[in-house]
This record gives sequence, C-alpha cells and structure tokens, in this order.
Amino acid sequence: MKVPFQDLSFTTSEVETEFLSAVKRILERGPLILGPEVENFEKVWAKYLGVKYAIGVSNGGDALYLSLVACGVKPGDEIITQGNAYNASVTAILRAGAVPRFADISPDTLQFNVSKIEGLITSKTRGLLPVHLYGQSGDMEAISKVAREHELKVIEDCAQAHGAEFAGKKLGTYGQVNAFSFYPTKNLGAFGDAGAVVTDDAAVAEQLRALRNLGQVSKNDHRYFGTNMRLDPLQAAGLALKLRTLDKMNAARRQAGEYYNQLLKNSGSKVRAADLVPGAVSVYHLYVVLLPEGTNREDLQKRLVESEIQTAVHYPVPVYRQPFYKGPQDLCPVVDGVSARILSLPMFYGITREQQEYVIENLAKQI
Repeated sequence: MKVPFQDLSFTTSEVETEFLSAVKRILERGPLILGPEVENFEKVWAKYLGVKYAIGVSNGGDALYLSLVACGVKPGDEIITQGNAYNASVTAILRAGAVPRFADISPDTLQFNVSKIEGLITSKTRGLLPVHLYGQSGDMEAISKVAREHELKVIEDCAQAHGAEFAGKKLGTYGQVNAFSFYPTKNLGAFGDAGAVVTDDAAVAEQLRALRNLGQVSKNDHRYFGTNMRLDPLQAAGLALKLRTLDKMNAARRQAGEYYNQLLKNSGSKVRAADLVPGAVSVYHLYVVLLPEGTNREDLQKRLVESEIQTAVHYPVPVYRQPFYKGPQDLCPVVDGVSARILSLPMFYGITREQQEYVIENLAKQI
C-alpha cells in the first residue's frame, strides 16, 4: 500500500472547477494586482477568525516581517521565540533588524515552555513570538500574561494553525498583530505563495496596507518605506473558495490525528505522539511523534520507504544551529534532544484509516 506524506489532490478537487472559472473571470476583467478578490478574501478571513482586519500579503515570511514592523520593532530590539521555531520565523526577526532569543520547549507538547521566557527578558525585549507548530497551540493565556506583566507585544506565528483554538478562541486573536502563511501544503493553502496579517488595530491595518504596497497610502503618496509584498488576486480567489470547507477538512484531520493516537496506544510501540496543551484544539497540520532514544531515524525512514510509506522531519536542525545564524546561542537542551527524535507521519485531508493502520503497523515492526 502506498502512503504519501502529503496529497493535495483532495483539497484541489473540491474547488478546481470554481477556481478555474474565477481565474478566467479575473483574466477577462482584471485588475491583476490587488482588487476585489483580495478585498473579499481579507473580509471573509477576518470574519472567520473573529478579528477586525486582515491584510493579504505575498507569503508567510513577509507576513511575519510586516507584523514585527507594524509592532514598532526596531534594530537592536530583542524578540523571544521558541527554540524549535522554523527558519521563516527567525529570519523575519533578523530582517526587522532585531535579535532573536530562544526559549526552550516542553518535552511533552514540543511547544513554548512559558517558564523559560522570564529568564530571557531584558531591557531590550520588545515582544514574544509563539509559533503554533504542527497545528497545535502553546499556552496562550500564560504567554499573554507574561507579555502584559512586562509590557511586551505578542506576535503569533500561525503558519501551521489555520482554525486551531486555545481556550475557545481561534489562534491569531491573542496577539496584537499576527501572521499566517497560505503555502500550498497548509490546512488553508493557496495555489502558490500567499500570506496574511491580522489585527484589531485600525491604524496598524492602515499601515500594513501601505507597507505591502511600496509604502503608498494613495497614488503617489508614499508615507512609509515599504516594498512589494502584495497578495495576488488569483491566490485570494482560491483561498476564499477553500475557506468554505476549512472547518470540514480540519475536522477530518482531527479525526485522523485521534485515530493515530489510538493506533499508537494499542500497538505497544515505544513511539509516542506529542501531547496537546490543556485547552488547545489542534487542527493536525502535522502528526509528529517522538522516537525512542537511540533510534536511527534516517535508517527507519529508509525502511518505511521500502514499504512505500513517506515520512518527513520538522525540523532536524534548530535554526540557532544552522550555518547562517550568528546571533545569541541560548541554551535549549530539550530542543536539541528532541530534534534527533521527531518524525512526521503522513497526514493530509483524505488519508484513510487503512493507510493509517498500515503506517502504524509498519512503524511498530521497526521499533
């Protein structure tokens, strides 16, 4: 049985006919930059999340960068994020001229360990950047409490958490300015690069609209130093169509994640899944497990490929260990320890129970 790591055909097939019609309409009518499709998606995305404003931008990395700039982050400021943050989260901080500081994670949930934040706060700290990895949430109430006590901004990286919740609120509603990626493999994925920034602050929203469009507030009136980071109307049209079924697809992913949990428990394997933070509702963008210590992960992946099962690793090398990174080397022993043990199993809308059973059966045989 073949089990791909990712299969986008199911999500594509649900909107293909309508999307192609929308593309034809845009090509015949225009405009090809911004326009009503972008405005419509911004409106429906903001309504879905329960925020006042959504600003469509070119991709998730740009969304993070613009979020930091809109929060007033300046060169030399420090932003605390988690040690297993993805490259795009950290490079956005660097692009803003700020300094990333890394807090360790919980060994159970693999999310921000809030108790490690306080020790990193200095007079230069300006914000906290939690990254909602795997479609899960950190403890946003505790993170928000630390931010209030120290007068810090919260910027959520929601690139993997479309529709996920914590304590009854959707992620992307806790921070002052929050970023989303719509990379094609995301739960809400475009047909190319796309992103968005969301906020409840009218002034910030106005600034963001200008920053994404060469700093222009009206024709030939450039109030800010901005660059071209606009959302393409073709992508906006596709996203608006896919948003209609996001909850249905997330529910299917959640069922698949819970079934994986059940299969793992019944298999007797020493492999375990990352726990959820109490109060979190995951959308299972990824299904990440921890392998027993000493497991040769690369060899295991090769043996699974022989059984036609594809897996991935998110992420094998922390950003602060990457060759390009020259900033502070904060100690994150949990991140360093689990980076060699994490493995992402196949997870996508449309995965069957038979495929999941085959994955866990073969995984249990190998460990």
